Amino acid sequence: MFSDWLVSIFILGFVTQSLASLEALEDELILLKAAFYRQTDETNERLKTLQKEVDDLKRENLNKDQAKAQPRTSETTVALHTCFTNDVRFLGRNQILLFNKVVTDTQNRYTQSTGTYSIPFTGYYVITWVTPAVGNIPLELVVNGEPIGRTDPSSTGNGASQSTTGLAVLRLFENDNVSIRTHTDATPTGAIVNNIWQDSCFSLWQI
Repeated sequence: MFSDWLVSIFILGFVTQSLASLEALEDELILLKAAFYRQTDETNERLKTLQKEVDDLKRENLNKDQAKAQPRTSETTVALHTCFTNDVRFLGRNQILLFNKVVTDTQNRYTQSTGTYSIPFTGYYVITWVTPAVGNIPLELVVNGEPIGRTDPSSTGNGASQSTTGLAVLRLFENDNVSIRTHTDATPTGAIVNNIWQDSCFSLWQI
């Protein structure tokens, strides 16, 4: 009888311990499931975020490609054409030419008081200047104070003028300053001519 009682107590203790272990396992399983679902939700949210970033980048690249394929509009076209309205006399060395008649300036970047054009967009530009002269007036194309190109209009006398055209194709950067000036080492003689037969002009445009 006593032995049966001991066996019953042992079995009851074993069952109780087993139930406790089972409950602990069930609790651990619940925690693992919760952690798994939480991790799954976080992963799904991260995937959604990454997909949105990919879509945004695709859209941005598409817009850039479309912008490259489209022709320039009036908002981005760069063109300047400015001339003298009269003869220009009494020039000295290192003197910037102040072209006083603006025919075209799509970006409003030419300053008449300084004779300087400020580049609005980085890119490649064609620059040309035409200067009929009576006498000898060496000229320089200047970018940010540095000579880049040169011409030397020089007439043979007898009041006849000679027209010289300078041309340059340059990569310029936003806010570079472009102008035409007399040579720093040569004193000009005579005058730049502007009349009903010929114009003296300074032009540039982006390509």
